[in-house]
Amino acid sequence: MNALMLALALLASGEVRERAATAQELRAEVFDPAWRLPDALWMPAKDADKLALAVSMPALLAARFEGTQPWMKCFGDIVAEHRRRGGSHRELEGLLKELATGAPEAHARAGKLLSELLDARELANPAWNPDIDQHDDGMYFGPLLARNKSNDEPWRSQSGARTFHQAVTFVHADLDAILGAIHDYASSIRDPGTSYERLEPLADSLLVGTSDTLGDFAALRVRVRSDLPFPFTHYDCDLRVLHSLERGTLVTDIYSPSRDFYWFAGKDWYVPVRASDGTWQGTLVVRLSGFDLSGVPDGDDDRKSGTRTALGSVRRRAEASFAAAGGVPRTVEGAIPKFVATVPAKTR
Repeated sequence: MNALMLALALLASGEVRERAATAQELRAEVFDPAWRLPDALWMPAKDADKLALAVSMPALLAARFEGTQPWMKCFGDIVAEHRRRGGSHRELEGLLKELATGAPEAHARAGKLLSELLDARELANPAWNPDIDQHDDGMYFGPLLARNKSNDEPWRSQSGARTFHQAVTFVHADLDAILGAIHDYASSIRDPGTSYERLEPLADSLLVGTSDTLGDFAALRVRVRSDLPFPFTHYDCDLRVLHSLERGTLVTDIYSPSRDFYWFAGKDWYVPVRASDGTWQGTLVVRLSGFDLSGVPDGDDDRKSGTRTALGSVRRRAEASFAAAGGVPRTVEGAIPKFVATVPAKTR
């Protein structure tokens, strides 16, 4: 059986599995690295350490604080203490009150963020509606960032909206569970707040390899069709996904060349959260994303709703998968875990 026939057989069985590829095959078949978001495209000229979550979150995780209790020493210690107390909303309220008096600097820098990331009551609700921004959905949104002008292609030619939105969530799961949740398209097609007609990873498109510029990589193409509200019909999206490492941190870049979008691109960072003694506590997922549907009056609230849907659904699936696997961390940084892409039954 040749490689294509094997890929089609796996697709029919419900999975797309990896194949080894060169950097040239990556560029030609799945992901052109020119579409990776350069820092200069989104980095604020001033106060980047306050405005850009991709800058401020790793700095916050590394910060150390003075406090009256040992658990007030760093972000990871506070997360661990919340879990030790039972992890409920009531315990979170009490913990933050203690933090405000016992470690005021830690509370000033992290209190609001912790109150939103660690309170995920609504996310656990089977009737969760991601179209509604709620304080207890386990996600925090930063300010909009301007899409800066660029003299380089493909960015110089992109028209439409000129903003990125950014969000962060805390996932009590390792990278294996998170990538598994991202690429579980058989489940994603039923995510709350979505109207997918098609969500299909392409046969033989899951490429893995190493390049001189990227290092290790894993990439995939996904064919998407989603309904739109009347009087519009639907949009098509040829989604390109690239996982790679930046200074040991797993990152995911996405883009789509589809004509139904003026532009569509984004990036996720997966930052390990550790206690002051080095004990792993979970993964902070930081998302930067921008898109503009051609001919459709979508706004920033619509884009934020899409981010809530995607991040919240991945968090739910990843945490459930991680717990079911025993809750013992496997890959937490420095590598791209192996994964398969599941295929929704309706697209087989």
